[in-house]
Amino acid sequence: MGKEVAGRHPDSDLAFLSHFQPIFSLAHRRAVGYEGLVRARDADGRPVTPAELFVRAPLGEARVVMDRRCRELHVRNFTAFGDARSWLFLNVDPYVAANGRRWGSFFDGMLRAHGFPAHRVAIELTESQIENEQSLDATLDYYRSLGCLIVIDDFGAGQSNFDRIWRLRPDVVKIDREMTRRVGVEPLARRMFAGIVSLLHEAGALVCVEGIETESEALCAIEANADLMQGYLFAAPTAELGPPDACRHVFTRLFAAFQAEAGEYRLRRRDLLKPYLAALDAVVVAIAVGDPYQISVRPLLALDCTQRCYLISGDGTQIGPNLEAERNASARDPRLEPMQPRGGTSWQTKPYFRRAIDAPGRIQITRPYLSVTGPRQCVTLSLAFVAEGGLRVLCADLDFTALAGEDLSFGTSAVNEV
Repeated sequence: MGKEVAGRHPDSDLAFLSHFQPIFSLAHRRAVGYEGLVRARDADGRPVTPAELFVRAPLGEARVVMDRRCRELHVRNFTAFGDARSWLFLNVDPYVAANGRRWGSFFDGMLRAHGFPAHRVAIELTESQIENEQSLDATLDYYRSLGCLIVIDDFGAGQSNFDRIWRLRPDVVKIDREMTRRVGVEPLARRMFAGIVSLLHEAGALVCVEGIETESEALCAIEANADLMQGYLFAAPTAELGPPDACRHVFTRLFAAFQAEAGEYRLRRRDLLKPYLAALDAVVVAIAVGDPYQISVRPLLALDCTQRCYLISGDGTQIGPNLEAERNASARDPRLEPMQPRGGTSWQTKPYFRRAIDAPGRIQITRPYLSVTGPRQCVTLSLAFVAEGGLRVLCADLDFTALAGEDLSFGTSAVNEV
Protein backbone atom coordinates (compact mmCIF):
# COMPACT_ATOMS: atom_id res chain seq x y z
CA MET A 1 0.00 0.00 0.00
CA GLY A 2 1.96 2.93 -1.31
CA LYS A 3 0.16 6.03 -0.07
CA GLU A 4 -1.60 7.46 2.96
CA VAL A 5 -5.35 7.12 3.16
CA ALA A 6 -7.06 10.31 4.23
CA GLY A 7 -10.33 11.08 5.97
CA ARG A 8 -11.92 14.52 6.23
CA HIS A 9 -13.88 15.83 9.17
CA PRO A 10 -17.20 17.11 7.82
CA ASP A 11 -17.10 20.32 9.86
CA SER A 12 -13.51 21.40 9.21
CA ASP A 13 -10.93 21.99 6.53
CA LEU A 14 -8.59 19.39 8.02
CA ALA A 15 -7.38 16.26 6.25
CA PHE A 16 -6.78 13.30 8.57
CA LEU A 17 -4.05 10.76 7.93
CA SER A 18 -3.20 7.48 9.67
CA HIS A 19 0.33 6.72 10.74
CA PHE A 20 1.29 3.56 12.60
CA GLN A 21 4.18 3.01 15.02
CA PRO A 22 5.19 -0.60 15.68
CA ILE A 23 5.31 -2.06 19.18
CA PHE A 24 7.91 -4.80 19.53
CA SER A 25 7.98 -7.88 21.72
CA LEU A 26 11.35 -8.31 23.39
CA ALA A 27 11.02 -12.09 23.50
CA HIS A 28 9.91 -12.43 19.86
CA ARG A 29 12.14 -9.64 18.49
CA ARG A 30 9.39 -8.57 16.10
CA ALA A 31 6.44 -6.21 15.95
CA VAL A 32 3.33 -7.62 17.64
CA GLY A 33 1.22 -4.48 17.47
CA TYR A 34 0.92 -1.03 15.92
CA GLU A 35 -0.34 2.17 17.51
CA GLY A 36 -2.62 4.23 15.29
CA LEU A 37 -1.65 7.90 15.40
CA VAL A 38 -3.56 10.69 13.70
CA ARG A 39 -1.75 13.11 11.45
CA ALA A 40 -3.68 16.12 10.22
CA ARG A 41 -3.08 18.96 7.77
CA ASP A 42 -5.02 22.15 7.19
CA ALA A 43 -6.23 23.45 3.85
CA ASP A 44 -2.79 24.95 3.16
CA GLY A 45 -1.01 21.66 3.84
CA ARG A 46 0.42 22.73 7.20
CA PRO A 47 0.63 20.00 9.86
CA VAL A 48 -1.70 20.17 12.86
CA THR A 49 -0.53 18.37 16.00
CA PRO A 50 -2.85 15.86 17.69
CA ALA A 51 -3.02 18.09 20.78
CA GLU A 52 -4.04 21.09 18.68
CA LEU A 53 -6.47 18.95 16.73
CA PHE A 54 -8.50 18.03 19.81
CA VAL A 55 -8.26 21.51 21.29
CA ARG A 56 -10.01 22.76 18.14
CA ALA A 57 -12.93 20.40 18.76
CA PRO A 58 -15.24 21.83 21.46
CA LEU A 59 -16.45 19.53 24.18
CA GLY A 60 -19.66 17.81 23.30
CA GLU A 61 -20.76 16.09 20.12
CA ALA A 62 -18.00 17.63 17.98
CA ARG A 63 -15.31 16.17 20.24
CA VAL A 64 -16.96 12.74 20.19
CA VAL A 65 -17.31 12.78 16.40
CA MET A 66 -13.67 13.82 16.02
CA ASP A 67 -12.43 10.97 18.21
CA ARG A 68 -14.63 8.37 16.55
CA ARG A 69 -13.64 9.44 13.05
CA CYS A 70 -9.97 9.09 13.96
CA ARG A 71 -10.43 5.58 15.34
CA GLU A 72 -12.49 4.48 12.35
CA LEU A 73 -9.87 5.90 10.00
CA HIS A 74 -7.14 3.86 11.73
CA VAL A 75 -9.22 0.67 11.62
CA ARG A 76 -10.03 1.13 7.93
CA ASN A 77 -6.44 1.89 6.97
CA PHE A 78 -4.95 -0.86 9.12
CA THR A 79 -7.39 -3.43 7.74
CA ALA A 80 -6.27 -2.53 4.22
CA PHE A 81 -2.74 -3.74 5.00
CA GLY A 82 -4.00 -7.31 5.42
CA ASP A 83 -2.15 -7.90 8.71
CA ALA A 84 -4.11 -10.75 10.28
CA ARG A 85 -2.10 -11.20 13.50
CA SER A 86 -1.00 -7.94 15.10
CA TRP A 87 -2.78 -5.83 17.68
CA LEU A 88 -4.03 -2.40 16.72
CA PHE A 89 -3.56 0.10 19.57
CA LEU A 90 -6.20 2.85 19.50
CA ASN A 91 -6.19 5.91 21.75
CA VAL A 92 -9.48 7.13 23.18
CA ASP A 93 -9.76 10.80 24.12
CA PRO A 94 -10.34 11.08 27.91
CA TYR A 95 -13.45 13.24 27.43
CA VAL A 96 -14.93 10.73 24.99
CA ALA A 97 -14.06 7.82 27.29
CA ALA A 98 -16.03 9.47 30.09
CA ASN A 99 -18.94 10.89 28.07
CA GLY A 100 -19.12 9.15 24.70
CA ARG A 101 -22.00 6.85 25.66
CA ARG A 102 -24.33 9.85 25.71
CA TRP A 103 -24.10 9.89 21.92
CA GLY A 104 -25.00 6.23 21.48
CA SER A 105 -23.08 3.06 20.68
CA PHE A 106 -20.38 3.25 18.04
CA PHE A 107 -17.34 1.05 18.42
CA ASP A 108 -18.76 -2.46 18.16
CA GLY A 109 -20.73 -1.64 15.02
CA MET A 110 -17.75 0.09 13.44
CA LEU A 111 -15.48 -2.92 14.00
CA ARG A 112 -18.11 -5.25 12.57
CA ALA A 113 -18.55 -3.03 9.52
CA HIS A 114 -14.85 -3.32 8.76
CA GLY A 115 -14.60 -6.99 9.66
CA PHE A 116 -11.95 -6.29 12.32
CA PRO A 117 -12.04 -8.61 15.37
CA ALA A 118 -12.28 -6.87 18.74
CA HIS A 119 -9.73 -9.22 20.34
CA ARG A 120 -7.02 -7.62 18.17
CA VAL A 121 -7.84 -4.12 19.42
CA ALA A 122 -5.92 -2.62 22.34
CA ILE A 123 -7.75 0.39 23.74
CA GLU A 124 -5.38 2.99 25.20
CA LEU A 125 -6.63 5.20 28.02
CA THR A 126 -4.69 7.77 29.98
CA GLU A 127 -6.31 6.99 33.33
CA SER A 128 -4.85 10.00 35.15
CA GLN A 129 -6.82 12.34 32.85
CA ILE A 130 -10.21 10.80 33.68
CA GLU A 131 -11.48 12.25 36.94
CA ASN A 132 -14.81 10.41 37.11
CA GLU A 133 -13.99 6.97 38.48
CA GLN A 134 -17.44 5.55 37.71
CA SER A 135 -17.24 6.69 34.09
CA LEU A 136 -13.79 5.13 33.78
CA ASP A 137 -15.00 1.81 35.20
CA ALA A 138 -18.01 1.75 32.88
CA THR A 139 -15.83 2.54 29.87
CA LEU A 140 -13.41 -0.28 30.65
CA ASP A 141 -16.26 -2.71 31.25
CA TYR A 142 -17.70 -1.84 27.83
CA TYR A 143 -14.46 -2.46 25.93
CA ARG A 144 -13.78 -5.62 27.91
CA SER A 145 -17.24 -6.92 27.05
CA LEU A 146 -16.36 -6.56 23.37
CA GLY A 147 -13.17 -8.57 23.90
CA CYS A 148 -10.66 -5.72 23.55
CA LEU A 149 -7.41 -5.47 25.48
CA ILE A 150 -7.18 -2.60 27.96
CA VAL A 151 -4.05 -0.45 27.96
CA ILE A 152 -3.18 2.19 30.55
CA ASP A 153 -1.04 4.81 28.85
CA ASP A 154 1.55 7.20 30.29
CA PHE A 155 1.97 5.38 33.61
CA GLY A 156 4.25 7.42 35.84
CA ALA A 157 2.89 10.78 34.70
CA GLY A 158 0.34 13.01 36.40
CA GLN A 159 -1.80 11.25 38.99
CA SER A 160 -0.95 7.69 37.96
CA ASN A 161 -0.64 5.29 40.87
CA PHE A 162 -0.57 1.59 41.62
CA ASP A 163 -3.92 1.72 43.40
CA ARG A 164 -5.62 2.44 40.09
CA ILE A 165 -3.62 -0.22 38.31
CA TRP A 166 -4.72 -2.86 40.83
CA ARG A 167 -8.32 -1.69 40.57
CA LEU A 168 -8.51 -1.32 36.78
CA ARG A 169 -6.65 -4.58 35.97
CA PRO A 170 -5.27 -3.51 32.57
CA ASP A 171 -3.80 -6.02 30.14
CA VAL A 172 -0.92 -3.69 29.22
CA VAL A 173 0.66 -0.73 31.01
CA LYS A 174 2.70 1.75 29.00
CA ILE A 175 5.50 3.50 30.85
CA ASP A 176 5.52 7.26 30.34
CA ARG A 177 8.23 8.68 28.08
CA GLU A 178 9.61 10.92 30.84
CA MET A 179 10.15 7.92 33.10
CA THR A 180 11.89 6.15 30.21
CA ARG A 181 14.21 9.13 29.77
CA ARG A 182 15.02 9.35 33.49
CA VAL A 183 15.70 5.63 33.74
CA GLY A 184 18.27 6.01 30.96
CA VAL A 185 20.25 8.76 32.71
CA GLU A 186 19.60 8.53 36.47
CA PRO A 187 21.15 5.55 38.34
CA LEU A 188 18.57 5.65 41.15
CA ALA A 189 15.67 5.61 38.66
CA ARG A 190 17.31 2.71 36.87
CA ARG A 191 17.63 0.69 40.07
CA MET A 192 13.98 1.38 40.96
CA PHE A 193 12.68 0.57 37.49
CA ALA A 194 12.99 -3.21 37.79
CA GLY A 195 10.85 -3.08 40.93
CA ILE A 196 8.19 -0.99 39.18
CA VAL A 197 8.04 -3.43 36.26
CA SER A 198 7.87 -6.35 38.69
CA LEU A 199 4.91 -4.79 40.55
CA LEU A 200 3.07 -4.21 37.28
CA HIS A 201 3.67 -7.85 36.37
CA GLU A 202 2.30 -8.86 39.76
CA ALA A 203 -0.83 -6.85 38.92
CA GLY A 204 -1.27 -9.06 35.85
CA ALA A 205 -0.17 -6.58 33.17
CA LEU A 206 2.33 -6.73 30.36
CA VAL A 207 4.69 -3.76 30.44
CA CYS A 208 5.46 -1.63 27.39
CA VAL A 209 8.27 0.91 27.62
CA GLU A 210 7.49 3.68 25.15
CA GLY A 211 9.49 6.65 23.98
CA ILE A 212 12.73 4.65 23.62
CA GLU A 213 15.20 6.71 21.64
CA THR A 214 18.62 5.42 22.72
CA GLU A 215 20.27 2.05 23.21
CA SER A 216 20.84 2.96 26.86
CA GLU A 217 17.10 3.31 27.40
CA ALA A 218 16.45 0.04 25.59
CA LEU A 219 19.04 -1.77 27.71
CA CYS A 220 17.37 -0.46 30.87
CA ALA A 221 14.06 -1.87 29.63
CA ILE A 222 15.68 -5.23 28.88
CA GLU A 223 17.35 -5.31 32.29
CA ALA A 224 14.03 -4.51 34.00
CA ASN A 225 12.32 -7.42 32.18
CA ALA A 226 9.87 -5.28 30.20
CA ASP A 227 7.74 -7.16 27.68
CA LEU A 228 7.17 -4.63 24.92
CA MET A 229 9.13 -1.70 23.47
CA GLN A 230 8.16 1.27 21.36
CA GLY A 231 10.11 4.28 20.19
CA TYR A 232 12.17 5.98 17.52
CA LEU A 233 15.16 3.71 18.20
CA PHE A 234 13.15 0.98 16.49
CA ALA A 235 10.81 2.82 14.12
CA ALA A 236 9.06 6.14 13.65
CA PRO A 237 5.34 6.30 12.91
CA THR A 238 4.76 5.86 9.16
CA ALA A 239 1.87 5.47 6.77
CA GLU A 240 3.01 1.97 5.77
CA LEU A 241 3.68 -1.14 7.84
CA GLY A 242 7.22 -2.43 7.59
CA PRO A 243 8.09 -6.13 7.92
CA PRO A 244 7.39 -7.36 11.50
CA ASP A 245 11.02 -8.47 11.92
CA ALA A 246 12.52 -5.32 10.39
CA CYS A 247 14.35 -4.55 13.66
CA ARG A 248 15.82 -7.99 14.25
CA HIS A 249 19.30 -6.55 13.72
CA VAL A 250 18.60 -3.91 16.38
CA PHE A 251 17.62 -6.59 18.89
CA THR A 252 20.69 -8.65 17.98
CA ARG A 253 22.84 -5.64 18.78
CA LEU A 254 20.93 -4.91 22.00
CA PHE A 255 21.17 -8.46 23.29
CA ALA A 256 24.90 -8.54 22.52
CA ALA A 257 25.35 -5.26 24.42
CA PHE A 258 23.25 -6.59 27.30
CA GLN A 259 25.39 -9.72 27.58
CA ALA A 260 28.58 -7.65 27.45
CA GLU A 261 27.26 -5.24 30.08
CA ALA A 262 26.23 -8.14 32.32
CA GLY A 263 29.67 -9.71 31.98
CA GLU A 264 31.39 -6.42 32.74
CA TYR A 265 29.10 -5.95 35.73
CA ARG A 266 30.00 -9.40 37.11
CA LEU A 267 33.72 -8.70 36.77
CA ARG A 268 33.41 -5.29 38.42
CA ARG A 269 31.28 -6.70 41.22
CA ARG A 270 33.76 -9.50 41.82
CA ASP A 271 36.70 -7.09 42.01
CA LEU A 272 34.87 -4.67 44.34
CA LEU A 273 33.62 -7.37 46.66
CA LYS A 274 36.69 -9.60 46.70
CA PRO A 275 38.21 -8.30 49.97
CA TYR A 276 34.81 -8.31 51.70
CA LEU A 277 34.01 -11.86 50.59
CA ALA A 278 37.40 -13.09 51.77
CA ALA A 279 37.01 -11.33 55.12
CA LEU A 280 33.49 -12.72 55.61
CA ASP A 281 34.73 -16.25 54.91
CA ALA A 282 37.60 -15.77 57.37
CA VAL A 283 35.23 -14.60 60.12
CA VAL A 284 33.00 -17.65 59.65
CA VAL A 285 35.98 -20.01 59.80
CA ALA A 286 37.20 -18.36 63.00
CA ILE A 287 33.78 -18.49 64.70
CA ALA A 288 33.24 -22.10 63.64
CA VAL A 289 36.43 -23.16 65.44
CA GLY A 290 35.45 -21.33 68.61
CA ASP A 291 37.09 -17.91 68.34
CA PRO A 292 35.13 -15.04 69.93
CA TYR A 293 32.75 -13.38 67.46
CA GLN A 294 33.55 -9.80 68.53
CA ILE A 295 37.28 -10.35 67.93
CA SER A 296 36.95 -12.40 64.74
CA VAL A 297 34.85 -9.75 63.00
CA ARG A 298 37.31 -6.88 63.48
CA PRO A 299 39.17 -7.27 60.12
CA LEU A 300 35.84 -7.21 58.27
CA LEU A 301 34.70 -4.08 60.13
CA ALA A 302 38.01 -2.40 59.32
CA LEU A 303 37.42 -2.54 55.55
CA ASP A 304 36.52 0.81 53.99
CA CYS A 305 32.88 0.21 53.10
CA THR A 306 31.72 -2.06 55.93
CA GLN A 307 29.06 -0.34 58.04
CA ARG A 308 28.14 -3.10 60.50
CA CYS A 309 28.12 -6.81 61.16
CA TYR A 310 25.51 -8.88 62.96
CA LEU A 311 24.90 -12.52 63.75
CA ILE A 312 21.54 -14.27 63.30
CA SER A 313 20.42 -17.62 64.66
CA GLY A 314 18.80 -20.29 62.51
CA ASP A 315 15.29 -19.09 63.41
CA GLY A 316 16.02 -15.53 62.22
CA THR A 317 16.59 -13.97 65.66
CA GLN A 318 19.56 -11.63 66.01
CA ILE A 319 22.20 -12.73 68.52
CA GLY A 320 23.40 -9.67 70.42
CA PRO A 321 23.61 -6.07 69.13
CA ASN A 322 25.09 -4.83 65.88
CA LEU A 323 28.85 -4.42 65.77
CA GLU A 324 29.30 -1.03 64.10
CA ALA A 325 32.33 0.28 62.23
CA GLU A 326 33.88 3.33 63.91
CA ARG A 327 33.34 5.41 60.74
CA ASN A 328 29.60 4.70 60.65
CA ALA A 329 28.16 8.00 61.87
CA SER A 330 24.56 6.84 61.46
CA ALA A 331 25.09 4.31 64.26
CA ARG A 332 25.60 7.23 66.66
CA ASP A 333 22.66 9.33 65.39
CA PRO A 334 20.23 9.62 68.34
CA ARG A 335 17.30 10.18 65.96
CA LEU A 336 17.65 6.57 64.73
CA GLU A 337 17.77 5.00 68.18
CA PRO A 338 14.27 3.38 67.89
CA MET A 339 15.41 1.41 64.85
CA GLN A 340 18.64 0.07 66.31
CA PRO A 341 18.39 -3.73 66.58
CA ARG A 342 19.17 -5.62 69.74
CA GLY A 343 19.36 -9.26 70.62
CA GLY A 344 16.01 -10.82 69.80
CA THR A 345 15.27 -8.65 66.76
CA SER A 346 13.90 -10.93 64.03
CA TRP A 347 15.22 -10.88 60.46
CA GLN A 348 13.55 -14.10 59.32
CA THR A 349 11.52 -12.31 56.63
CA LYS A 350 14.55 -10.68 55.03
CA PRO A 351 15.65 -12.11 51.66
CA TYR A 352 19.32 -12.10 52.65
CA PHE A 353 18.50 -14.35 55.63
CA ARG A 354 16.19 -16.72 53.73
CA ARG A 355 18.58 -17.17 50.81
CA ALA A 356 21.51 -17.81 53.15
CA ILE A 357 19.56 -20.46 55.10
CA ASP A 358 18.61 -22.16 51.83
CA ALA A 359 22.24 -22.36 50.68
CA PRO A 360 24.64 -22.81 53.62
CA GLY A 361 28.26 -22.15 52.73
CA ARG A 362 27.45 -19.81 49.80
CA ILE A 363 27.72 -16.06 50.27
CA GLN A 364 24.59 -14.14 49.26
CA ILE A 365 24.44 -10.50 48.17
CA THR A 366 21.39 -8.28 47.95
CA ARG A 367 20.49 -5.55 45.51
CA PRO A 368 21.02 -2.06 46.98
CA TYR A 369 18.29 -1.15 49.47
CA LEU A 370 17.62 1.36 52.23
CA SER A 371 18.76 -0.06 55.56
CA VAL A 372 16.28 0.39 58.42
CA THR A 373 19.25 0.88 60.74
CA GLY A 374 20.91 3.40 58.38
CA PRO A 375 19.18 5.03 56.75
CA ARG A 376 21.61 4.64 53.84
CA GLN A 377 21.70 2.64 50.66
CA CYS A 378 23.52 -0.58 51.41
CA VAL A 379 24.10 -4.08 50.12
CA THR A 380 24.14 -6.97 52.55
CA LEU A 381 26.45 -9.98 52.41
CA SER A 382 25.16 -13.03 54.27
CA LEU A 383 26.60 -16.50 54.87
CA ALA A 384 25.02 -19.42 56.72
CA PHE A 385 27.29 -21.79 58.65
CA VAL A 386 27.22 -24.23 61.58
CA ALA A 387 28.58 -23.19 64.98
CA GLU A 388 27.89 -24.39 68.52
CA GLY A 389 25.69 -27.15 67.16
CA GLY A 390 23.29 -24.84 65.34
CA LEU A 391 22.88 -22.87 62.15
CA ARG A 392 24.07 -19.25 62.17
CA VAL A 393 24.00 -16.50 59.55
CA LEU A 394 26.71 -13.84 59.55
CA CYS A 395 25.69 -10.58 57.84
CA ALA A 396 27.69 -7.53 56.81
CA ASP A 397 26.11 -4.31 55.54
CA LEU A 398 28.27 -2.42 53.06
CA ASP A 399 27.86 1.26 52.20
CA PHE A 400 26.60 1.04 48.62
CA THR A 401 27.48 4.60 47.58
CA ALA A 402 31.05 4.30 48.87
CA LEU A 403 31.42 0.83 47.37
CA ALA A 404 30.21 1.72 43.88
CA GLY A 405 31.84 5.16 43.76
CA GLU A 406 30.68 7.18 40.76
CA ASP A 407 29.49 4.08 38.91
CA LEU A 408 26.11 3.76 40.57
CA SER A 409 24.94 1.31 37.91
CA PHE A 410 26.71 -1.25 40.10
CA GLY A 411 24.07 -3.42 41.67
CA THR A 412 21.26 -2.86 39.16
CA SER A 413 21.09 -6.57 38.36
CA ALA A 414 19.40 -8.90 40.81
CA VAL A 415 22.04 -11.16 42.38
CA ASN A 416 21.35 -14.09 44.69
CA GLU A 417 24.75 -15.52 45.38
CA VAL A 418 28.43 -15.13 44.62
